[in-house]
Amino acid sequence: MVIGIIGAGKVGTTLGAYLKEHNISVSGYYSRSIESAREAANFTKTKIYQSVEEIIGESDTLFLTTPDGEIRNVWDCIISYSLTGKTICHFSGSLSSRIFSGIETTGAVGCSIHPMYAFSDKFTSYQQFHTAYLTMEGNSEAVSKMQKLFGDRLGHKILKISAQNKIKYHAAAALASNYMVGLFQASLDLLGDCGFSEEDSRQLLAPLVMENVKAMLEKGTVQALTGPIERNDVETVEKHRAAINSTGVEEIYDSLGRELVAIAERKNPDRDYAKIKNMLKRD
Repeated sequence: MVIGIIGAGKVGTTLGAYLKEHNISVSGYYSRSIESAREAANFTKTKIYQSVEEIIGESDTLFLTTPDGEIRNVWDCIISYSLTGKTICHFSGSLSSRIFSGIETTGAVGCSIHPMYAFSDKFTSYQQFHTAYLTMEGNSEAVSKMQKLFGDRLGHKILKISAQNKIKYHAAAALASNYMVGLFQASLDLLGDCGFSEEDSRQLLAPLVMENVKAMLEKGTVQALTGPIERNDVETVEKHRAAINSTGVEEIYDSLGRELVAIAERKNPDRDYAKIKNMLKRD
């Protein structure tokens, strides 16, 4: 297997460095930005390609690691070349392999692969990529090849997903990552209203956040849940809502509060959460 990478950003550079580190053959990079391609190729000690045709000719597997909005354009470009016997993979969390429209007429096979992983830095993210779980869907032959590469050879946990569930899966990932950032910022804003600096607020919240995340991952959400809603402390929840009224956070508090009530009911099936439910209900 010789892998050519189209797209030289964080994902493409991370994958190239990781595969090279594990002695997987990577031909090199093609990108609209020659500087990005040169940077990634130099870092991974691979080749810079000047054209799509050239990288296709020297690779039997193509990884499309461009932004989601460019994947269809890349596919529309490469479908005009000879693809017989090649495997085409993209790494979008939201798009399925169906974006490879007409691939069955080319002699190629395709799949989508998504690492549940934060690509934070182009030049260091490969160092912990071995911890990533991967989801795959698409043509059975393509999925089998990638399962052998990432699962059997590199030791990743591989989960299968249907094409129709890709966008829901991506929404779940966003809630667990990006939306947590938004929730944390809402907490910082409230602490800022209390007179704390942002740095002090982050340090104040750090142990709470880290221990909660650890508990969720180790025990699950039901056992990890604590706090006034879980305790059915109606008075405290009422005071919270009064204190944050008109801060812009009240909608977040109520929406997530309804989710917490559902978890609390699973943890404490004999408790009556009707008063809190009524307090947090949608208008």
